[in-house]
Amino acid sequence: MTTTELAAKLNVSLDTVYRMCKSGKWPAAKLGRIYRFTEENYQAIIAPPAAPQKPRTQRKNIERLLRSA
Repeated sequence: MTTTELAAKLNVSLDTVYRMCKSGKWPAAKLGRIYRFTEENYQAIIAPPAAPQKPRTQRKNIERLLRSA
């Protein structure tokens, strides 16, 4: 799908689509100066973000504190 079609589906401006693609936040195939989106790209964009994981060292410190309590 084109950038215009994606913008219409997501109800956002074309500028938003271009900005998100250039920053790498939205997956897209770039053909020259043109962005194209597959159904998989669209599904990745609308999927809820994964919960951030805590760094391993922080997790170890928390476990250590819980054991000592």
